[in-house]
Amino acid sequence: MSAPMSSAFLSSAFLAGMRFEARVMRRDGAIWFALLILAGVALFALAMGASRVAAQQAAIAAARADETQRLSNLQKTLAQLQQGETQGKPAPEPPPYRDPRNAAFMGGGPAAAVAALAPAPLALVATGQSDLLPPAVRVTTGSKDSFLFADEIDNPANLMSGATDLAFVVVFVYPLVILAMAFNLLAGEREQGTLAMTLASARRPGAALAGKLTARVAAPIAVTLLAAAAGVWIFAGWERLASPGFAALLAVVLLYGLFWAALAAAVDGLGRGSAFNALTLIGAWVAITMILPAAINSIAAFAHPAPSRIDMVLAARAASTDADRARDASLARYADEHGGGGKPAGGPQEMTLRRLATQEAAFQRVEAIVAEHDAQLARQRDMADRLGYLSPAYLTYQAMADIAGAGETRYRAFLDRIRAFHVDWREFFLSRAKAGASLTAQDYAAMPKFTQADEELVGRAPAGLAGPLIGVALPALILAIFAWRGFRRCRI
Repeated sequence: MSAPMSSAFLSSAFLAGMRFEARVMRRDGAIWFALLILAGVALFALAMGASRVAAQQAAIAAARADETQRLSNLQKTLAQLQQGETQGKPAPEPPPYRDPRNAAFMGGGPAAAVAALAPAPLALVATGQSDLLPPAVRVTTGSKDSFLFADEIDNPANLMSGATDLAFVVVFVYPLVILAMAFNLLAGEREQGTLAMTLASARRPGAALAGKLTARVAAPIAVTLLAAAAGVWIFAGWERLASPGFAALLAVVLLYGLFWAALAAAVDGLGRGSAFNALTLIGAWVAITMILPAAINSIAAFAHPAPSRIDMVLAARAASTDADRARDASLARYADEHGGGGKPAGGPQEMTLRRLATQEAAFQRVEAIVAEHDAQLARQRDMADRLGYLSPAYLTYQAMADIAGAGETRYRAFLDRIRAFHVDWREFFLSRAKAGASLTAQDYAAMPKFTQADEELVGRAPAGLAGPLIGVALPALILAIFAWRGFRRCRI
């Protein structure tokens, strides 16, 4: 038989098996129920994601409006003070912490700049790191612990229960439906006595069985992809469907579904019963989606232990308190040695310089603690990313978080930009405070601004998706080879 004719027989057997299984599935109400539930859960998750994105956008808008109002009030007060001095009718001197001319106090709070991370175009897909860091922070001249961890993102009870997003549905719910559809293709027909009839009536039994399996797994995969497209269109706009990020999302969901389909087919191809297949696949689902990710994080945490954020914040606050106590002890010694009620000579500028020196000592202590915590956490994350290739579920979630703009890469870049901006902000205000210079209207116009450099990535697919995609596709391919060998072993 020539190769074209063999190929024709193969394709016709495959299509015949797929059409026959599709007709059987159409008559099964349980299958329709499972598919509708899967689609409904996916749409609900995207609706919840859209509401979360709206809340983040509202928080950013409120922070920027507050910044604009604060600066406007400071500039008005500054203009009134300057006008009074010009007209020879000086206004009452405001306290230092309200004086818009005082660089030491203004940079530490009243004139604080807002650094915001706008939600990505597909932010409704996954929560990622967005439940750990606020979307907008007020950068001051103080240490990073004074503004990075100052705001409560959400009710702690809500954070403990976790967010419902499409990534959760895809990683946990989606595989269950695929396994339920594909776990007993051979075993079920063998137990019902119809497998021999199927094998005898097909010219290419392996191709026919592959077609029947394709019909079973194509239904949940297609429903999930269509639900994702419909949800993104409804809640984010149709233009998102044409973005490279959405194409990457479809590729991730498709490959993850094919992995579970290949796993189900490989176990079914062992020739055991339906009960064995069900127990084996449920055990594999628990191991891949729950045990392995938890083990990966535990191993990384054991190899590179880092204090919790609460411990880090408490240590930073303790360092700041120690610096304040050192300042109080220094002033007390000065009072004992020189008298005068503990007020050093030199006037207000000398007091300002002493206060800034104390703040700088506290800042250096706090920055050392934060830097050590961040470095240890970075090593922990890098190790977890390497071990993540042991679990396709881990890789899939990380890939979806990156597509949503809520992954580690984007947030690391955001924190790095905050770190660089923080240095510029401190230099701008503290250099003037140490020189004893008063802030002017020109200084307010020249204050550093946090730039949204991240906006140039809008609409692009994350660059680091190749690794996770290969990490899911390779085991799927290996399992597919084992499944094909198991299906070919079926004989009358």
